[in-house]
Amino acid sequence: MRNRQLSIFIPDSLTVETKDLRLKTYKVGIIGRSAAIFKADRIVIYNDNTDPEEAKFISNILTYMNTPQYLRKKVFPIKKELKHVGILPPLRTPHHPTEIPKEGDFRQGLTLKRTKKGTVVDVGAEKLALCKEKLTVNQIVSFKIKKLAKEIIIEPDTPDVYWGYETLSTCNDLYESIMEVKPSLVIGTSRYAVTITSILDEVKSKTKNAKHLAILFGSPYSGLHEILGDKKEIMDLELNTVPSQGTETVRTEEAVLATLSVFNVLLNIET
Repeated sequence: MRNRQLSIFIPDSLTVETKDLRLKTYKVGIIGRSAAIFKADRIVIYNDNTDPEEAKFISNILTYMNTPQYLRKKVFPIKKELKHVGILPPLRTPHHPTEIPKEGDFRQGLTLKRTKKGTVVDVGAEKLALCKEKLTVNQIVSFKIKKLAKEIIIEPDTPDVYWGYETLSTCNDLYESIMEVKPSLVIGTSRYAVTITSILDEVKSKTKNAKHLAILFGSPYSGLHEILGDKKEIMDLELNTVPSQGTETVRTEEAVLATLSVFNVLLNIET
């Protein structure tokens, strides 16, 4: 059982450096793939004084990535912003199965309609399944396949494995977004902060006891101190997770991948 939540906070200005839709899609794809590799539970998109359409774009791409392949065409209508989703890396997480479903499997399904018997659901099988509970229509829900015969019978259930991430676009600034999510430990990232190796024992101790860890990332144009202003004290720790970097800058999507890699090691050290 995973007893620690991990949330990452990214700015809606992530994609404003380019107008190229393909490159925008690629940048967001790195974020989604990194989150899945290192089992992030939530990706929070905070407002960085950017066009609200940027946050919507990022949210839609991340949600598309997290949706099982067999449901995407039903959930996402054809839109210009999804033109280049073919370049997105597959998550290959447990909730994105590539095999034909069998009895006992867990699947995410799209609730299609209610009947007298319950709710008809698409779980990516050769035929539609039936949940005997009456559920809200047009929602993605996790199920366990209880019976796979002439009729597929399923019931709402979630397995004890990593089951993807939630995307949350708050429309609020970073401080308000943190207050909304309520993490127990807030860690900021900055090239100007102390290197993580210099206070490694303190970082290990604090992360080990945190029930909900939040990692904050700045924007392409502003660091966390500028973004948070006089509310920067909300950060419990501020770390340089890419010490001795060889490039002048580290892009936000690169910082996410590098930082989550470091914390993956720390959180999995057996003591």
